[in-house]
Amino acid sequence: MNNANSGSRYSAYVLRILAAQGALASVYTDPEDPEGFAAGFVEAVDAEHVLMLDLTPWGQIEGWRVRRNADVLQVLYGEEYEQRLGMLLAWNHEKRRSFFTEPPAEDTDLLLSVLLACREKNSIVSVIEGDDMITGRVTEANGLRMKLRLLDFFGREAEEETINLRDIEILEIDTQEEKMYASLEDMERMRMTLLPDEKKSDPEAQK
Repeated sequence: MNNANSGSRYSAYVLRILAAQGALASVYTDPEDPEGFAAGFVEAVDAEHVLMLDLTPWGQIEGWRVRRNADVLQVLYGEEYEQRLGMLLAWNHEKRRSFFTEPPAEDTDLLLSVLLACREKNSIVSVIEGDDMITGRVTEANGLRMKLRLLDFFGREAEEETINLRDIEILEIDTQEEKMYASLEDMERMRMTLLPDEKKSDPEAQK
């Protein structure tokens, strides 16, 4: 069994090797759910975070997630599950995608680099803190905190919220959650386009 496990003292060494190899891996982060894990390609790692292109159990690309290394309890790679995922990925004609055009330097703040790239691309992101998830667009980011322009339940722009980077457990980009909000935005734009011109429809305004 190819397995790396050191609890809360987990080292990013193995993840860096997997990122360099472009290998599939399964990452366990929930001590209350030993069967719960995420699988995908490890793209980039720094001392604090790991960026993965996650896959569904059916071998389809799910999107990117940034996780804290301290939350990683165990990593499996080269096992039958990862082999099966690779087979399904090929069967589905899915190809690995990279978040960064060029891999970030090892001394780069990975989470900040991802946030700045999302701001540049105007990407929708989701921030998970415990049981809470908020979704929106990054408007500002530095080494300590970020500002997120939130999207409401129907995908409309709402208030701005400041988030401490140390509180972010998972950052999601281009997963089903963010794609749903992008669809809601498109629906809202279409609805606004189809609304009748109030002046033309108001008889009093035409006098």
